[in-house]
Amino acid sequence: MFFRSIFFLLVCIILPVQASAEQMNMQVIIYPPLAYEQDGILKGVAPEVVREIQAIVGDENVIHAAPWLRAYEQTQTEERQALFAIVRIPEREKLFKWVGPIFGEGDYFFKRAGNPAIVNNLEDARKVGRIAVRKGGYTHQTLVAKGFTNLDISPSYESSYKKLSEGRVDLVLMGELTYSFMVKKAGLEPGRFERTGFKFNDSGAWLAFSQDVPDETIAIWQKALDQLKANGKYGAIMKRNFKH
Repeated sequence: MFFRSIFFLLVCIILPVQASAEQMNMQVIIYPPLAYEQDGILKGVAPEVVREIQAIVGDENVIHAAPWLRAYEQTQTEERQALFAIVRIPEREKLFKWVGPIFGEGDYFFKRAGNPAIVNNLEDARKVGRIAVRKGGYTHQTLVAKGFTNLDISPSYESSYKKLSEGRVDLVLMGELTYSFMVKKAGLEPGRFERTGFKFNDSGAWLAFSQDVPDETIAIWQKALDQLKANGKYGAIMKRNFKH
């Protein structure tokens, strides 16, 4: 009886590690400062949070940078996939399993500096000529769901920002905390853009997993993330990455 009890205890301890250590294809989308590459090393909020979680749960999968559309499709259609980090919206809710959030910010319509256009609500945004969005991205899906038809679909955020800078589109939806990092990545100065007065949404970035990943694994990862937030490590990661 004693040995059975010991065996049962060991199983309870080992199983969560086994569940969390399963092989997965882990991909991250470059979106500074949530994720960026420096000297060939992935850095930023998402990779750093994921590595801290991995250390807790015993996961040794390697994180790779990947193009947005390919990674987004793969995580929906292939097994054992993880995608870091994407905005959780109703249109995506049943496509993935979720751990998070690892980040949140307010999203505003931005215009080119000096543009006299006034955007105080959604109806004002509907009246402009073109709004640039990244194909399949959060802003694309959300604006389509709200019935917007004046969308200019670009392959990347960088392309959208350049179009706005050149006056080829009128608005771009950007996060109030991340926009300066993103436009710099596109080789542009943040001062070339101006935030409108309308807050479109509060968005949260989450870790997304393919539907075949066991619920036990999702629960283990969520518990580890909650632990990082409680012990201060998450806050330190945020402070380090949002230091201008």
